[in-house]
Amino acid sequence: MLILLACSDQSLTVKKAVPIDLIQLKKKGVLTMLTENSSTSYFIYRQKELGFEYELLADFAKHIGLKLQVKVVSDAKKFHAFLQDGEGDIIACNYAVTRERQRIHSFSNPYLRTHQVLVQQKPNGWEQMTKEEIQKQLISDPVQLKNRTLYVRRQSAYYKRLVNLQEEIGDTIYCKELPGDPVTEDYINAVSSGVIPLTIAEENIARISAKENPQIDVSTAISFTQSIAFGIRKTSPQLKRAIDAWLANYIKSTRFKELVSRYFGSEVFKVEPEPSNDMTEPAAGVLSPYDSYFKASAKKHGEDWLLLAAIAHKESRFNPNAVGLGGAYGMMQFMPISGPQYKVFPNSSAEEQIEGGMKMMKELLQKYAKVPKREDQIKFALASYNAGYCHIEDAMKLAGKNELNPYIWTGNVEVMLRNLSKPAYYRDAAAQCGAYRGHAADYANTVFTQYMKWKEQLNQ
Repeated sequence: MLILLACSDQSLTVKKAVPIDLIQLKKKGVLTMLTENSSTSYFIYRQKELGFEYELLADFAKHIGLKLQVKVVSDAKKFHAFLQDGEGDIIACNYAVTRERQRIHSFSNPYLRTHQVLVQQKPNGWEQMTKEEIQKQLISDPVQLKNRTLYVRRQSAYYKRLVNLQEEIGDTIYCKELPGDPVTEDYINAVSSGVIPLTIAEENIARISAKENPQIDVSTAISFTQSIAFGIRKTSPQLKRAIDAWLANYIKSTRFKELVSRYFGSEVFKVEPEPSNDMTEPAAGVLSPYDSYFKASAKKHGEDWLLLAAIAHKESRFNPNAVGLGGAYGMMQFMPISGPQYKVFPNSSAEEQIEGGMKMMKELLQKYAKVPKREDQIKFALASYNAGYCHIEDAMKLAGKNELNPYIWTGNVEVMLRNLSKPAYYRDAAAQCGAYRGHAADYANTVFTQYMKWKEQLNQ
């Protein structure tokens, strides 16, 4: 149930922290990160763990000789308890420094600075409007939030900001929460789809979402600049000193600048680039300079060369030197964790890349041998190639749990794969790999359409 109420302050409960510090962590050999499943802090892509904070802490853990372990926290109210109880050692989720939080635990030195912005939909027909016409219909001043309803998590810095903003404007602002304790980008997506009218987000996260959802506006600032830092137990002063000393040099490094650019820069990547519908037309029966390699490998493995060619076209436009998200490389965009399994490395030849891709695709097709229709089997394999097998397996389990057929793609597993972006689904006990906000469903359909078109054009 959603309860409408004026924003009012809520104090966090102070819980005594366990006396765990760097000495104890080194004896255990593990540093545990408390985080959210989001497309900036932590996510799984093609079986590889990624995320801005994840990569930062992976570098730090390596620096101090510890293994990084991740604990995804589904309920934001539990972050502080897990930290104090020793279930985790560092809170890392685009975590803003606030006075209330400082009362509970310590913070590292900041590694990012940002500010909060209002997330709202642009007016209908905005595509045909000028920038000035659009701005006239948007909330451009926090004063305009009088008697408005905003959706934010009560255990968040956004809620605290609305409490203070009420005092500043001298009027009531109403607050609601979405059920299931969704993360910030879920709130942003709810505004984008028209489910809720307004929310608040840090500008760095909001700007990424606005690139993917141009129908939302994130230009109205509602806070001063805030510091983003790691939350650390007050009983871990050695750990705090170690991470502060490391950050002092790290934030000046090329590696840190590369991560900031990759996750938050002007050319921010998406979790998965949206599949385009452009189709390459065969010229005199030739698709690429590597057709002979595709054909030879397909003959060797008993598969259709056009299927792998369609994947290579979508992944890299047949570019053997392509570099993509998470360090993906080559024509087939192998991940560093999976490429070596198929004897494909960043310096492998085009022929070796294609042979590795064919082995991987054949293996994926065999995983779905129980899928009765060949078309569905291919789409399952394509989606798995794009998102990783784990997310597709989650979608199949959810399909079965929700009275759908786990062996049929359209209207069944495809639906559940798309639903993995919603908290009610990605937090279900049947889902082991967390949220998936990529475009594997569209990818599978697009690549399959390309494949079938080439089969028809080349009379296969």
